[in-house]
Amino acid sequence: MMQNLDMTSTFLLLSAVAGVAAIYYSFGIAPQWLGRWKCATNSTIRRAVVPDSSLDGHIATQWTEGRLRLDFLLALIKKLGVSLEQEVETLRRLDHADPPLYEREARKMVEPSLRRFTFDRHLRDECLTLIPFLEFCAHDLAKSQGLDMTQKLSVLAEIQAAIKSVDRG
Repeated sequence: MMQNLDMTSTFLLLSAVAGVAAIYYSFGIAPQWLGRWKCATNSTIRRAVVPDSSLDGHIATQWTEGRLRLDFLLALIKKLGVSLEQEVETLRRLDHADPPLYEREARKMVEPSLRRFTFDRHLRDECLTLIPFLEFCAHDLAKSQGLDMTQKLSVLAEIQAAIKSVDRG
């Protein structure tokens, strides 16, 4: 029967068998892969659990967690900036007298620098997304709990303006 099948039919049949085998093995391998991934990331995959508390409590918690996240992002952006400045200084110190050597050394530095720039861009985008949420939480905490959030809102506005000015530059 196999002799009567043309090349296309044989290819389609083999593709179907390979597809079924792939699906079968993926169901068997997926739990093992997830187990390895869990170990590779040095932490467990958590399911989000929202504690039973009031809306005021949730907003206060989000304010605190958001501020911690923003502080971390800003520290990471600062660290990336220092790293990029060091790379620029290293690039300036490369010997221009030997153009092939200079080009080879400069090319080695381009990819890591581009990765840092891209990562920095994503971090700044996350900050710009997080700030309006923090502003909402601050306004809500001021209104519902009578907290003075004026200075905190001012700092958020300064951070937002600074990030936007870097984006424009």
